[in-house]
Parts: sequence; C-alpha cells; structure tokens
Amino acid sequence: MVALTEPVVRMIKHPDTSKVLATVSPGGEPHAIVCGSLDVIEPDTIVVGEVFMHRTSEYLQNDPRVEFLIWKGKSAYSIKAIAKGRYEEGPEFDRMSAALDRFNMTTVAVWTFEALEVWDESASETSGDRVI
Repeated sequence: MVALTEPVVRMIKHPDTSKVLATVSPGGEPHAIVCGSLDVIEPDTIVVGEVFMHRTSEYLQNDPRVEFLIWKGKSAYSIKAIAKGRYEEGPEFDRMSAALDRFNMTTVAVWTFEALEVWDESASETSGDRVI
C-alpha cells in the first residue's frame, strides 16, 4: 500500500478530471469504463460508486486487480490498486449515494481500493516514471 501524493489526490477530486477504471475479465481480457465517481477517502484508499458497473463488478469479484487512469490537460497518472471490499451500506455508501443522487444516479454499492503504485503518464519528460 502507498499513500497517494497531494497532486494525485487533487486531480482525483477535481470535477474536470477524466477518470477510467480498468479491470480484467475471467478470460484475461481488459475491460475499461468511465469512472466519474472516483474519490479518495484515506491517503491510501480510493472509493468508487457502483452505478451501471455490471461487468466491472463481476470482474472485480473474480480478480481484484485494477488500474485507474486519470488525466486533466497534459497531466496524467496511472494508479495500480487492488479491490478491498464492496459495501451496500455504511457511511461511505451514504456519502456516495448523496453525491450521485444529484445526478439522478442510484448507487448500488461502493467499492474500496488500496493504492499499490502510481505512475506519471503526463505528456512530459517525466512520462513513464514511477511516482510512488
């Protein structure tokens, strides 16, 4: 587990950041979705609201390894993580439900992920460098 740096957390929390979640199917095929509900709840913990994540949720139960790709402008990060749990109630579920209700979206559950490593994917000289 690693603590996400302030620039990474700031980018995750920014509403104009593009966010993608990639999982692995049981057959080993990559599967990527837009993931607008991505948030950070602890320095090493990412949370995602499950809304329309039918295949993604199934794949996470089979293989907990994921990769998040986030970018805004020329700045980008890849975050490798592992799913730690799925919750259908509790404070994080309530918080995510309230946030997604504003967009007329129903939260089915929330997933928590432990950050394992972060890579710089920016359009810059540091692209490809491991951040943490």
